[in-house]
Amino acid sequence: MDTRYKNRFYLSVVAAGLVSITTQIILLREFMVVFYGNELVMGIILANWMLLTGLGSFLGRFSGNMKHGPALIVICLALQAIMPVITVFLLYVMRNAIFPVGKMIGILEVFYSSLILLLPFCMVTGFLFTVFCTHAFQKFQENLTSRIYGLESTGSIIGGVLFNFILVFYFKTFQSLMVLMVISFVAAFIFSLMFKGLWKYLLISVAVTAIVMMNVISLDSLSKKRLYVDQDILYQKDTPYGNIVVTQTGGQINFYENGVTLFTSGNTIENEESVHYAMVQNKHPQNILVLSGGMSGIISEIEKYPIHRIDYVEMNPWIIRIAERYFKRPADSLVRIINKDAKLFIRQTGQKYDVVLINLPEPATAQINRFYTVNFFKSLKTKLDPGAVVSTSLMSTANYMSPEQRRIHSALMNSLHQSFNNVIIIPGGKNYFIASDSTLDIGIAELIKKRSLDNVYVNQYYIDDGLLKERSANILASLDMKGGVNTDFKPVSYLQQSLLWLSYFKMDYRVPLMVIIVLLVMVIFFFSPVNLGMFAGGFTASSLEFLILIAFQVIYGYVYQMTGVIIMTFMAGLALGSLYMNHYLPRNGSKNYRRILLGLAIFSFLLPLLIFVMSSTYLPAVAVHALFIILTLILSGLVGMLFAQASVIQRDSVSHTSSAIYSADLIGSAFGVLIVSAFLLPWLGITQVCFIIGCLNVLSWIMLLVRKGMILNL
Repeated sequence: MDTRYKNRFYLSVVAAGLVSITTQIILLREFMVVFYGNELVMGIILANWMLLTGLGSFLGRFSGNMKHGPALIVICLALQAIMPVITVFLLYVMRNAIFPVGKMIGILEVFYSSLILLLPFCMVTGFLFTVFCTHAFQKFQENLTSRIYGLESTGSIIGGVLFNFILVFYFKTFQSLMVLMVISFVAAFIFSLMFKGLWKYLLISVAVTAIVMMNVISLDSLSKKRLYVDQDILYQKDTPYGNIVVTQTGGQINFYENGVTLFTSGNTIENEESVHYAMVQNKHPQNILVLSGGMSGIISEIEKYPIHRIDYVEMNPWIIRIAERYFKRPADSLVRIINKDAKLFIRQTGQKYDVVLINLPEPATAQINRFYTVNFFKSLKTKLDPGAVVSTSLMSTANYMSPEQRRIHSALMNSLHQSFNNVIIIPGGKNYFIASDSTLDIGIAELIKKRSLDNVYVNQYYIDDGLLKERSANILASLDMKGGVNTDFKPVSYLQQSLLWLSYFKMDYRVPLMVIIVLLVMVIFFFSPVNLGMFAGGFTASSLEFLILIAFQVIYGYVYQMTGVIIMTFMAGLALGSLYMNHYLPRNGSKNYRRILLGLAIFSFLLPLLIFVMSSTYLPAVAVHALFIILTLILSGLVGMLFAQASVIQRDSVSHTSSAIYSADLIGSAFGVLIVSAFLLPWLGITQVCFIIGCLNVLSWIMLLVRKGMILNL
């Protein structure tokens, strides 16, 4: 009986971990769609998630006095099943019900909106972990905290596999949530069979009612209509790269990815500017490389020239497949479509190009920033024929350039000058940066006239070359030509884009940073040595995992499925470290705890060196993948062992111990992902960030060393 009960109990723990991590991934994607997020928004949402889950775990310490542990587990599993559906639907309803349609949402609004919406689910998830630990001790007379942590991590691995390889390809958002609902209800039902009562019948009734309602009401369509007001939704799909929605307003077709406009039909001015400003600079353009945006009509503009070949790179293959329903596919005889990360393609291709048209969003995220760096331009330069022309762009500054815009433009100009002899800026709907080693001419109208091109807007009738030169000169005069450059491992343009976004809301970037630093100092001084160590472990885990993902993007190119593999590897390391610690380390009190912290410090100090070696040495793709998986496994394995050791040396009841160390772990993770992604990496670069993380672990190690034998409670 005890064995069967324990197996069903463990199954509930695994199911809770599966539902929790998969819901986190889905909710994060949906929040990013609604809030048009970058890493700063992602950091705020993840920080709220972890803080609320930690608070729920902390409150779970009072479950030690409750006699109805099994009933609490069943209730929490049932709530885990229902709450994600309600949360996502409210997110879409709230967006245009609370905030005016079209209004840009600020950082404070993102913070309190996500805090309120995530609170119910995260509190239940954190509370459930402590209830699991407390009930296990009461039932089996054994401290199973580390085992439960490992089993929950195992569930997270299964959830990651389920989402990355099944749900994201074949299910819409609410369909995926319904799958999770079924899993959670089934786990609750199986566990409820072990004790008497009407629980099982109530669960069946609630589950059947919820599933029937979700199938009768198309929540995916209903929620999207709430977001895209006054637009007819023609198509929507969740892809591994994000959510794609196609709408129609009047006769115009609009493509959105994660809530951000990719392109629209009939945008003649932008199509002509993005092509002809660069193409007319090359006398005989033959081989053209287009990085993104080709389905909007750019290809048709390029085909006005006597070209030989167009390579069109679009990372998300679903954009091409969906766009073909509404736009004419480019002629196969000229166009080769490549579905691959642009940076990876440039690294691998042997083709040389005469003109490169970069049609990517501004560097508002660490991922997009990679295409505005010195490193990218130098790599691109190796694939260019002599006299080739490169075009990229930033948002138009009209007649005023803010300090943030000035720094963004200066960084791009200086970065381009590292690889090209000549760079000009042509102002239009955007500010187009044209770079080449050959002579460049800003007299666009005259060049178009000489080519006898039949354009609607970019021609001698609409463009005044004199005015164009004057506006360009004004922009160039305002730039800092001796300023810094943008690099892969110190993304200053991404930082300045974040500052520009915050400037729209009259918010000083230093204010939230100072608040976070004050809170961090309070944590360091008020946590006990054990919980400070766990805080440092959580901080290290989330921040270094983020840096590993960034480094993988930089070295190999952004591959979405590999990102999922790294996350699953991280969860596997947590599970292995916590479940099998006894096979590797004897449980020897705080001594091993200090050793693990020292190991995390050493790992943090060595990581930049390892990344530098990998980035400067040509390695086969298999070796790059393997090295990053090994690094992730080592990091998460150390954190898993740290958690297991903390659960042994903390001197308190199981409910207080599990809630304290789990809360410290999650709070540290929240601080880590927010501070590093939004502040430290853009400002300091990866090397100095890793040094700071290592010092935090050393500080925790010193405090434990000084106060050994004095293990205090939270």
